[in-house]
Amino acid sequence: MINIKAVKIEINTSSGLYGAEYEFSNGFNIIRGNNTSGKSSLFQSIIYCLGFEELIGGKNEKTMQSVLKDIVEYPKNSFHQVLQSFIFLEFENSHKEIVTAKRSVKNTTRASQLIDVFLGPLLTGNNKALDSQPMYIHDKGGASDDTYGYHLFLEKFLDWNLPSVFNKSGDKRKIYLQQIAPSFIIEQKSGWSGFLATMPFYGLTNKEARVIEFLLALDVYDNKQIKQQLTTSKRILEEKWSNLYKQLSRFAEKGGGKLFGFAAKPTIINDINSISILLSKDEEQYTIPDFIEIQSEELELVENIIIPKVSEKIEQNEAKLDSLNESINANTLNYEMLSEELGFDKDKLTRYNIQLQSLYEDLRKNKGAQKVKKLGAEIDSKIAQDICPTCEQPVKDSLLPTEITQTPMLIEDNIAFIDAQIKMIKVYIEGLESKIKSKTDRLVRIKMNLSNKRQLLRDIKKELISDDRLPSEVEIERKLNIKKRIEFYSKYFEEFNDYKDEIEHLSAQHEKLLRDAENLPKDYFSTSDRKKLGYLLQEFKRLLAKFEYTSKSNDLINISMDNYLPVAQTQFGDDLKSYDLRFDSGASDFIRCIWAYTCSLHLTSNKFGGNHPNLLMFDEPKQQDISISHFRSFLTELSGYKDVQTLLFASFENSDDSFKTATEGLDFKINYIDKKLIKPLTN
Repeated sequence: MINIKAVKIEINTSSGLYGAEYEFSNGFNIIRGNNTSGKSSLFQSIIYCLGFEELIGGKNEKTMQSVLKDIVEYPKNSFHQVLQSFIFLEFENSHKEIVTAKRSVKNTTRASQLIDVFLGPLLTGNNKALDSQPMYIHDKGGASDDTYGYHLFLEKFLDWNLPSVFNKSGDKRKIYLQQIAPSFIIEQKSGWSGFLATMPFYGLTNKEARVIEFLLALDVYDNKQIKQQLTTSKRILEEKWSNLYKQLSRFAEKGGGKLFGFAAKPTIINDINSISILLSKDEEQYTIPDFIEIQSEELELVENIIIPKVSEKIEQNEAKLDSLNESINANTLNYEMLSEELGFDKDKLTRYNIQLQSLYEDLRKNKGAQKVKKLGAEIDSKIAQDICPTCEQPVKDSLLPTEITQTPMLIEDNIAFIDAQIKMIKVYIEGLESKIKSKTDRLVRIKMNLSNKRQLLRDIKKELISDDRLPSEVEIERKLNIKKRIEFYSKYFEEFNDYKDEIEHLSAQHEKLLRDAENLPKDYFSTSDRKKLGYLLQEFKRLLAKFEYTSKSNDLINISMDNYLPVAQTQFGDDLKSYDLRFDSGASDFIRCIWAYTCSLHLTSNKFGGNHPNLLMFDEPKQQDISISHFRSFLTELSGYKDVQTLLFASFENSDDSFKTATEGLDFKINYIDKKLIKPLTN
């Protein structure tokens, strides 16, 4: 709760001290003054000291009336230059704690962003030596600095815990107080042009809905937050999974193997051992443990054999040389044929991609032509009717001569045909990309196999011309290579297991996200939410009837479940269309809508324990020549609110009779601005 206790304006001029001072009570306060008396200056002074001047259309002192920063006129045609000006605002919260804010409008030594907060009633109390704390607004930290942030101080003073929401960039940040203020403060110039019309944007998506969810403490806010968090978590997981897939694919290539059982997109993995890297040996594929076991058996066999001399292996080496040459020739032929196939496939993929881009361009042009034709048909253009506007001859959607009777394909049919072609080519491209990847993997394996065999071939040739009394270098090298392979793939397997642990962790996260998404309520609105929104609609309709709104039947008025603003509904066949109530209401009737909606927000929040500050401020609510009798119905409603402070600024048509007619018998406190708000003050 926030309760405005008093406001004081101090203006030092070239002719002395000028200003104004007013006190307000709990309940209904009317601030009456004729047009140009300074009501709006007083209204703006209050919201300026709260740091809400963005509701007027800007920030800092530039939003304030000239009487507060340039020239004071008093009496009429007597002008005084403003040297310095301050505004003081005293207010209290629901705990009966009182503070006084002091903010400059014009001062050569203080920026208008600086606000002094006095801990106590500086205006209505007897102690004028209160402790104070300098604070600031409209700069980084103004809503987050625990010591100096004025808006964070106000948030805590009101016992509010403003929620963090997502902006258009996908980042989370808190709702600002200035965005909540238009729900209970309606200023004169723009405030009556729409529901929550003066709410600053700040990049917040569906800002009206976020504010109403906070004011009414709707559960749907938490559900939407959970959904947004799940969406963000899902995006982060997909990115981690994709990166891991790329790392693991490169890891498999590093070991000369092929990744098996691990998809590029997140999935639940029930058996982590189903993921493996397959290594090739003698045209067979083995998992890493099996490959290590084969190498170990081969090493054991080699170690149990006495290394023969070169002379003892001549025939064996010559036979092996022939076998290796045949195998290398066959593998080389396979490599060349596969390389050629791969080249053809890549060329084909390039052509398909070019064709796809061409089809997208054709689709864009056809859709553009379709749109132009539709627009032309709506404005009754002859060209849109396939008639030349100059010679009145028929024009076809084709370059064929007009005497040819063949009917060309309509634009709509052409668009459908191009769409089908695009889908077909996308399928071709997807299949071709899969084939290219498979062939590339095969080429890598063949290349590695060729490299190993060529090395062995060189070793055998070298041994055939070496001293036949020496031990076989091939056998020694073979033994050393087997040991190296065992050592390499043992470490390789350990690293692979680390990757599998990470995969298992991401799979568990993916499963949890799927479960959490499934457990989200299909209807985001809780039973409590529906009661609150139902009561909001009920009170809104009741007040419309009380204020004698007539533009639409009550049966056709509803509250939008998207942004919680009032809408008018119309039945079109089986569809129920909703429209902004502003466009289906007369000018004076829409003012009644704003009265009703602003009051019903307070009533709903109050009934269900929401976050409304229990303050209502209206600057000249009698707009669009609303009759005094209808205006009285609005004042009667406000006078009945004993648990909310209302500050209503109005001229009452500059008429005592109008004022009496509108307020007679109502319970309120009057603050009357006699002629001019700003007058000489005594120190």
